[in-house]
Amino acid sequence: MIKLENDTMLIELKEDGAELTKIYNKKTQLDYLWDADNAFWGRHAPILFPTVGRLVDDTYFVDGEAFHLPQHGFARDREFQVVELLKDKCILELSADEKSRLVYPYAFHLTVSYTLLEDGVHVEYQVENKDKKRIYFSIGAHPAFNVPLVEGTTFDDYYLDFDAEEELESLVLEGPYRSGKLKRIKEEKTAELALNYDLFANDALIFEGLRANKIAIRSKKHPHFVSVDFPNFPFVGIWTKEKDTPFLCIEPWYGIADGVGSPVELRDKAGIEQLEPEAIFTANYTIQVG
Repeated sequence: MIKLENDTMLIELKEDGAELTKIYNKKTQLDYLWDADNAFWGRHAPILFPTVGRLVDDTYFVDGEAFHLPQHGFARDREFQVVELLKDKCILELSADEKSRLVYPYAFHLTVSYTLLEDGVHVEYQVENKDKKRIYFSIGAHPAFNVPLVEGTTFDDYYLDFDAEEELESLVLEGPYRSGKLKRIKEEKTAELALNYDLFANDALIFEGLRANKIAIRSKKHPHFVSVDFPNFPFVGIWTKEKDTPFLCIEPWYGIADGVGSPVELRDKAGIEQLEPEAIFTANYTIQVG
């Protein structure tokens, strides 16, 4: 387990999946990141690459050749290499190899960096095209936060603060795939959405093109919070499991699940990113706690 620590914060992460496993604030004495209890969901904050969401039949094509990937790709289940480790920063890398080429036929170099802040952690992704041709990919984050945060409160005591008034129209899922429909979560524009498990009866809420791209989990019963700031990400998913699940995920995505239908060419997949040879894609988000 890798630890980064300063006067106010402690975070832990692991080389397996380059996954954050702990976010602890010494002032509040609260753990903010979900503990991966398998009774509910056995992950903390997986990295989604080179796809986000489900592929139809777990299949996509590259120039007519079929390839197969599970939901959210393979990076979350691969061992990353630590290339830099300081008291307040850790950089990990994953490169294409024979194993990855069986399911994703591109040469790539994925770098994930974690920088400890006074009140949280800054995360940056870099995808470098090491191939001789254009590559296509998606990438996303999937951190799960403890809700409730404080003893004596319940899931329904919390709300989402969107930092700006939003339309809050969610892309509707049909099973694990996009149905092509939108559902308005609230009739009027709003900056706040009260949490309850009924919101997730049809799986995740998925928002595209938010104005602020910043979402906090707050409660009117105490001052503690966790906030995710994800500039330029086109999509964000909000997800929890069945009733009484004690966590909520805020998931910034460059990419989205397939629509209902048949498998498609990766270059034609909704929300796909493309990168020319030797080019580098970057994205970042920040988790703030208090």
